[in-house]
Amino acid sequence: MTSLTSRARFAPSPTGLLHIGNARSAALNWAHIKNIGGEFILRIDDTDIDRSKKEYEEDIKNNLSWLGIEWVKTINQSKRLNIYNQKIDELKKLKRLYPCFETPEELSLKRKSLLNSGKPPIYDRSALRLSTEQINENIKKGKRPHWRFALNNNIIQWNDSVKGNISFESSKLSDPILIREDNSLLYHLPSVIDDIEEKITDIIRGEDHITNTAFHIQIFEAFNSKPPNFGHHSLLIDSKGKNLSKRLNSLSLENIRNDHIESLTILNYLSAIGTSNNFMHEAQISNIIDSFEIFDLAKSTAKFNREDLFNINSELLKNMPFELIQTKLEKIGIKNPSINFWNFVKNNINTIDEALNWWNIVNHSGIFINQQDDLLQLCANHLPDEPFDFNTWDKWISLIKKDTDKRGKNLFQPIRIALTGKESGPELKYLLPLLNRKLILKRLGC
Repeated sequence: MTSLTSRARFAPSPTGLLHIGNARSAALNWAHIKNIGGEFILRIDDTDIDRSKKEYEEDIKNNLSWLGIEWVKTINQSKRLNIYNQKIDELKKLKRLYPCFETPEELSLKRKSLLNSGKPPIYDRSALRLSTEQINENIKKGKRPHWRFALNNNIIQWNDSVKGNISFESSKLSDPILIREDNSLLYHLPSVIDDIEEKITDIIRGEDHITNTAFHIQIFEAFNSKPPNFGHHSLLIDSKGKNLSKRLNSLSLENIRNDHIESLTILNYLSAIGTSNNFMHEAQISNIIDSFEIFDLAKSTAKFNREDLFNINSELLKNMPFELIQTKLEKIGIKNPSINFWNFVKNNINTIDEALNWWNIVNHSGIFINQQDDLLQLCANHLPDEPFDFNTWDKWISLIKKDTDKRGKNLFQPIRIALTGKESGPELKYLLPLLNRKLILKRLGC
């Protein structure tokens, strides 16, 4: 059901380069909300002053734009601290935020004691029993509190758009810390406040946020706001089932772009990985959006395979109109590329930059072999006259076969090596129209 008021957001922290896992969350939110006719918002979670960098924020924006992901609005959390402080005061008045003075060491001892007793390591809410006098006394002693959110004792549940029905007993959860001792905010509170302020209706994020969502639903309710529709996608793993998190630097969008992977390839890949659907090779962003369904996402983990990117990229390039390909070829230094050249290379490259090697081979003025060969002499004797076209190869081979018993690889590979210097490569019938008779005879050693 479409709704013009539906809103989704992507909320990265600018503490590093945008990586494939983050890009997947962005693409899923964007494709989903555009599919139902809504708006996509970019929120920069930059409240961590020490780690947040402007250059990382620009990297995020540049790479999202390169992917073709557009947003109607950008929010920087660092500029909204006044709003957060107002909402913090509201929660304190409602007694949903309470100060705690335990040190990390004391909390660790409490957890160990509970675990040794066979009990879950849930915070005992001892700080809730502090009187006003005790709180003031702690503050006078120079103790700075951290602030916890008091969960209501009920069942927290929602119908997750990916995982289905999810529920938590709040009594089995520790009251989450929302504000640290230094008054810096953890992720939870500003995230919910911004989602309310921006009227976010749909949130798709990694399954590592499921417990956070339980907390967030109660924070939404504390502000008398309806929680958004939540969906939690699986995290990416490699082909061996290992988590990608330790290798995300090598999987930044910047590095993938440097491998000459097309932006449309990544969008096709990210919108299909983790679903039962086959990988798409859509050359139009609108088709990616139209075919996307959030309910297609599987509950099981999604396996990231870099080779899939190259396979999709290869198919995508083949299906692109030549006018677009021509521009791409010119950008990598190929002057006035012809459609004949593209027909020669397109079935044997994974990325557009690989075409440059074949362009250099086609335009090489020298020879690739330095020895006389009876077979190549025979080939030279039977070489048809110009002009050459796609049928020339078959005519040429037919003439050669009449005077030799060589067939298959024994016949074709010596010719290929002489003409290209390679043992394998594109079909030679597409190469001949790119060469003249004089150059072919020279490469054959004649």
